[in-house]
Amino acid sequence: MAETKNEIREKLKLLRQSYLTQLPDQLDEIDACYEKLIKDSENKKITSNLHRLAHSIKGSSASFGFSEVSDAAKSLVQLLEPFKEKDTHIEAGILSEVRILKDLLHDAVDSMNQKRRKKVVVSSSSASGDTAKTGESRMVFIAERNHLLLEEMSIVMRQFGYEVAGFTRCEDFANALRNERHSAMIIDFELLQENLTCFAEVIDMRKEMDEEVPAIFISDCNDVNTRLQAVRVGSDAYFVKPVDIIDIAEKLDSLITGMVTEPYKILVVDDEPELAHFHSLILQEAGMDTEIVNSPLRVFDRLSEFGPDLILMDMYMPECDGMELAKTIRQMKAHFSIPIVFLSGETNVDKQMSAMIMGGDEFLTKPVKPEHLISAVTIRADRMRTIRSFMDRDSLTGLLNHTRTKLSLNIAVARAQRLATQVSFAMIDIDKFKMVNDTYGHPMGDKVIAGLARLLQQRFRKTDIIGRYGGEEFAVVLTDTDVQFAYEMLDIIRTSFSQIKFRHEDREFSVTFSAGVAAFPEYGNVELLNDAADKALYEAKRSGRNSVFIASK
Repeated sequence: MAETKNEIREKLKLLRQSYLTQLPDQLDEIDACYEKLIKDSENKKITSNLHRLAHSIKGSSASFGFSEVSDAAKSLVQLLEPFKEKDTHIEAGILSEVRILKDLLHDAVDSMNQKRRKKVVVSSSSASGDTAKTGESRMVFIAERNHLLLEEMSIVMRQFGYEVAGFTRCEDFANALRNERHSAMIIDFELLQENLTCFAEVIDMRKEMDEEVPAIFISDCNDVNTRLQAVRVGSDAYFVKPVDIIDIAEKLDSLITGMVTEPYKILVVDDEPELAHFHSLILQEAGMDTEIVNSPLRVFDRLSEFGPDLILMDMYMPECDGMELAKTIRQMKAHFSIPIVFLSGETNVDKQMSAMIMGGDEFLTKPVKPEHLISAVTIRADRMRTIRSFMDRDSLTGLLNHTRTKLSLNIAVARAQRLATQVSFAMIDIDKFKMVNDTYGHPMGDKVIAGLARLLQQRFRKTDIIGRYGGEEFAVVLTDTDVQFAYEMLDIIRTSFSQIKFRHEDREFSVTFSAGVAAFPEYGNVELLNDAADKALYEAKRSGRNSVFIASK
């Protein structure tokens, strides 16, 4: 279950307190490094490590809002900067300054911990609102004079996963609007005009609603004046009778969901767990999915499986720095274009530009305001998602294309092997599709394909992978799912699809599909799994179509 914003903010508060309590351990590391430097002041590795530790505290403490600690660490960083790389000997006077600044850093941390014990200062992000959505409503009100059309629309809407309440009288419709929760409405324009008092009441209620509820108007009229009148009273879409109910269902789906895509997936790479968690929570509060990697060498294990839309990366890490990691990622064809945003306390512009040259797309300087972090990540991730959609998705259905579907199956099976879980793979083929094209034309055939794609998207889970394998053939990868559950889901969808009525001119027709499903680990690799599902599909076709078969050895 998704966490509410209050829960995330409470985590941010606890994380901030936790960071303060572990700062003394970091200061102990600085003390130990300083002692080594006294014994070997010409050792550049020790100097560099001391600089890195101070630099880390400077950026992380600023991010958590502890400016006094950050300022003290900054002074130590600036003092050590000239000695970090150059062959300059650290003299006794400089060592004395290091000790003084180190002690001031201790004092700043002690002061902050004393304040915390008296009163916990709560840090919050810029996002507002305390109540998370508990679930998306799928109730649709349909107001339609014609009983038969109302029944037909209700059947199709239910097949597409909506709850439906139907009304043939304006008064009943108005009463439902007043007392019952709904997510959209489909309104026969002429029904409203039969009772102008009721019409005015409905329009007034729409204006007073706390949330905008999409409204689709259907009408016998196709003239400009009627369309304008519908727009003026709040229509979001307008269809002329006889209506294509599939078109209405697709439009309704886009209006209700607002074309919301899956949350952006952000890989946070930072060797400091608390700071990585802090930035991760800020992004989660903005509705993103995040995964944290504290060891930069583990990034490559997560890139393919997690499939991030963006990498948010620290610049200075002990095993390898962010610039080296970015360059390595850029040398991998599969991840060449993934956006990399550096988040670091580095303020030297030349070094920031060097990081960009090595493979970064943007450089954010710690501390970064939550709203700036969210904006920078959203802009880059959205652009990446758009580019990927052109490369990975079928233009007609919006589903994954053949190549991307096969890649997703490979990733799902590899994950199942590692975690000892199950994966079911289904092949779906529309029955007698050539006859649909020959009888009703290719544009109508495209409507059938798009209709099935929409139904599959609505009925399967967000974690399931749905692709258009080619032509009238589809594929579904169901993660953490046994073959029996996959079969039952497919059979329910098969029944729903067969009940949908497609309209061509003055004729109606229905279409069916056949499917075959197989599961890993019963079929031990991708090739065997694919072949088994394909053979099961063939058996479903051979046995009379409009059925789902489970692969058997």
